[in-house]
Amino acid sequence: MSQEFITYVRVQLAKHNKTQAWLADTINISQPYMSDIMKGRRSPESKIPEIKAALESLEVIKEV
Repeated sequence: MSQEFITYVRVQLAKHNKTQAWLADTINISQPYMSDIMKGRRSPESKIPEIKAALESLEVIKEV
């Protein structure tokens, strides 16, 4: 995962007061795996659409 995408994820989580643990639970992966993704240790190519969808859902909730 690119550093730009990791930064985007971190900003969105902070903006909505959510944690990496919340994101891991939301996309059904372990918290250590999520941590490895965020540190660039693992490449989550198959999880990128799920991560984007989870973060986009926060925007929808905020607008309501």
